[in-house]
Amino acid sequence: MLTTLPFVLVILLFTYTRVQILNIPSLLEFSDTAPIITATALVIGFMMAGIMADYKEGEKLPAELACTLQAIDDCIQADINHLSKTDFATLTQINATLHIAIMNWLFNKENAENSYIALQDIMAFSGSSATFKNNVLKNIDAVRRCITRVDVIRRTDFIQTGYALLEVFVTITLGLLMFANFKNPIAQYLVVGSISLIYVYMIRLIRDLDNPFDYEHDGRCAGAAEVDYFPLTEAQQRLTYRKHTLFSD
Repeated sequence: MLTTLPFVLVILLFTYTRVQILNIPSLLEFSDTAPIITATALVIGFMMAGIMADYKEGEKLPAELACTLQAIDDCIQADINHLSKTDFATLTQINATLHIAIMNWLFNKENAENSYIALQDIMAFSGSSATFKNNVLKNIDAVRRCITRVDVIRRTDFIQTGYALLEVFVTITLGLLMFANFKNPIAQYLVVGSISLIYVYMIRLIRDLDNPFDYEHDGRCAGAAEVDYFPLTEAQQRLTYRKHTLFSD
């Protein structure tokens, strides 16, 4: 909201300059802008509905990913009787490396390839039993699906032609409002300011929601509407605690 206000102030400044300084006559009555305002609202609603579908799916992915990673750790613990102490330590370390690789990828420190390599290392571990491999295969497939889905959401934009249509409609609407005739000068600035605030805000919000996994290297959210990744960090903490507890004993 705060970063949208400068755009609104610029539009109000143009309106004030047109009316009070340049005395440029109005091109149309405010009532004549109703159809274009309605059309713009419909386009915003269409884009918002499409974006929210991906966003709601994205909200589930960190929790699903965390649960599946813990399920892999459970498979390792269940297979402890078939593993030597060295093999158990090695497999536990590979799983910890997988957690770290996923977190680094999520924070844009590395690409997803390291996560896929860690998944392959778990399956390729020769010291585990056949039962372990059968059980962990389903969880590895689920992790791979979650990683791939998050990667697709991050790297692809929602319908580009929809964005173009939305921006054109908003630009036309705001341009017409700046040149519209109002009976009351105070109402003019209130209406122009309010509508420009809503429309510019919605464009920026939709673009932010389009990538719900936009994080900085230190884990901070680059935007204002990112999916919370706390299930993954808490799962990593539980894994680290269990690892220290097992090997300290």
